[in-house]
Amino acid sequence: LANIGVWISGFATLAMMLHITADVALKYLLNQGVPATLEIVSTYYMVATVFLPIAALELSRTSIAVDVVYQYLPRPLQFFCMVMVYLTSVIVYLTLAWNSWGDALRAFQVGEVMMGGVSAVSVWPSRFVMPISLLVAGVVCLWHLILLFVSKEARDTLMMLQGPEVEVKEGV
Repeated sequence: LANIGVWISGFATLAMMLHITADVALKYLLNQGVPATLEIVSTYYMVATVFLPIAALELSRTSIAVDVVYQYLPRPLQFFCMVMVYLTSVIVYLTLAWNSWGDALRAFQVGEVMMGGVSAVSVWPSRFVMPISLLVAGVVCLWHLILLFVSKEARDTLMMLQGPEVEVKEGV
């Protein structure tokens, strides 16, 4: 699911670029842009681009991390920190998913639309992207949390410092 989210996000980003380019080109060439561009970009493309890759970032552990203090802690405290980070992440992701799911259901029930110039744009389908993305990210963090306790190999990998090691050479 995480990889599918990345692919869909990439397609949404590409579609957004093409849509905006077409809108700008038509405004300058024909003095008439693509209808509802702002509404479609802000409610569909941007939401997909931002939220769908979150689970993949959690899965690959490539989100931003500041390890200034962590790297100097003894191993048991590092383990405690990782448990607290993943536990907090699970709670936050699932809470946000739950709250945004309720918002998505309300938008679906009323058939939420946004006025786009002269036409109405149905935006309720895009409201489900956020809760689904956050739910998957929460499940990934829960999986990492479980792995911390049940697998020594996974624990060693999960507790490594973030990012590649950089070799510093004298005189360079």
